[in-house]
Amino acid sequence: MHRTLREKLNAILQDGVAVIRRHHGSITARWEEKWRELETKQHAAAESFGASIDLLSRQLFEEGSGTGEWLKAVGDAWRSHPHFTPSNKITFVFTLLENAVHEVVQSATNSTFHDHQAVQYLFSKIYEAAFSQTFDGQPDIGRFLEQLAASRQLPIDWIAELDKADGRFYVKKFYGNTCWLPPDIRTFAADTIFSLSEQLLACMPEAGAKRRVIPLPWEETVFLFCTGEAEHQVLPFLLHALELFHAGGMAIEQTKQDQLWKDAIILFDRWIMRAKSLQQAIEYIASGFVAYLPFERCALFAYSSANESGFGLYGYRLDNDKIKNIHESINGLPLIKQYVQQLQLLGRHMTNVPPIYMADAAEGLPAKYVEQFQLESIVIAPIYSPSESRLIGAALLDQGPGQPFALSSDIFTAVMKFGQSAGEVLAKFGGGRPELIQPAPHLSPREIEVLKLVAEGASTYEAAKRLHLSEYTVRDYVSAILQKMNAKNRTEAIVKAIRDGII
Repeated sequence: MHRTLREKLNAILQDGVAVIRRHHGSITARWEEKWRELETKQHAAAESFGASIDLLSRQLFEEGSGTGEWLKAVGDAWRSHPHFTPSNKITFVFTLLENAVHEVVQSATNSTFHDHQAVQYLFSKIYEAAFSQTFDGQPDIGRFLEQLAASRQLPIDWIAELDKADGRFYVKKFYGNTCWLPPDIRTFAADTIFSLSEQLLACMPEAGAKRRVIPLPWEETVFLFCTGEAEHQVLPFLLHALELFHAGGMAIEQTKQDQLWKDAIILFDRWIMRAKSLQQAIEYIASGFVAYLPFERCALFAYSSANESGFGLYGYRLDNDKIKNIHESINGLPLIKQYVQQLQLLGRHMTNVPPIYMADAAEGLPAKYVEQFQLESIVIAPIYSPSESRLIGAALLDQGPGQPFALSSDIFTAVMKFGQSAGEVLAKFGGGRPELIQPAPHLSPREIEVLKLVAEGASTYEAAKRLHLSEYTVRDYVSAILQKMNAKNRTEAIVKAIRDGII
């Protein structure tokens, strides 16, 4: 994709920093006011709160490097400070600091929900940077080699990390028993790894004559392992140890990647749960897919299982009127029809309903829509309510006009989870049957039965016979339906009923 999920969430962190810097003076004044209150009350957290103000004032209000580097610097500074160790007191300090920022932002005339959410996300990441053991990312290879050289599991005397410059090899760093080394290790240099190994062995005490050096390439560097054992005895253990180190790094990276899409879901859920009406929910869902995932446009559609058709609800960064005018039967969309049939075969009580990814939208959507909206690659996110085991609709997502993209595994998972959250919110309003502009008319159960039969093509006589009613009664029901739905004829009533999810 043009933007990764990490970049999208980093942009929200940057928004949080920008909000704080925009209110620099007011926030500092509010923090100092709370600090004085704590000191007056002789609160146990007063000293830590004052130290926190000093640290954050230097870190937050100064222009710095990228978000990742900035957070790491904050975390390093926090962990090295004597007042800051994980405790209920420090959690209280963090909460007090963040609440003060929210108070200032709330008092601003132009504050938005996004401002508060960006601040909240920023403080959560600051806390994680300060106290999480895994925030720094990949395990430290230097620490690993130091432990390996110090352990007795392998007969390793020392390990040398090499550097290469101007065609020559140099010793960059040593690990293990290095008391015999000269002060300046850069004096060890040679044109080949073999020559450099001979230099190192020659500098060792007499025991060096009984040692050998095993070179092992690792990523973009080379390590030299000094041992008194034969290569065939030591090499398998060294390779296994490095493989375990690599596996640990991959596990941490996967954990970090999983945390990204989990963060995105939390932000999205808070965004859409604010909805007070169905229309708000529709708008928040469409905008939320773009706000918290690396997409540029979103079109939201409702699905009618009775008629096997979909119709447009809302377009975010799209022509909304054009989206609302879309009404298509899935019988004309073979790929989507096959997908819906597969869902039906899987039965009820499904939790995870995967999205559809099309590298080329023309392979699965009508040419008129592909041309009209300049679709290239797209993702169709099912809007599914697990609690009701029902497909409510779908969100069509892309990177903008004519923009191709690939779908990574973390985005795939996030899109699926977003669809679940959106489905539950829509289900809360009208049983998941979205309205477009006006509320759907209230029809009695019998009127809905009559309308369904009429939609299936039944005549008045056939409907009366199937419902065990007289033709006159059925005609009265049809008249009442037309009046309630403000429809001129039966066809218009059927179209409105399908559009409003009544049948």
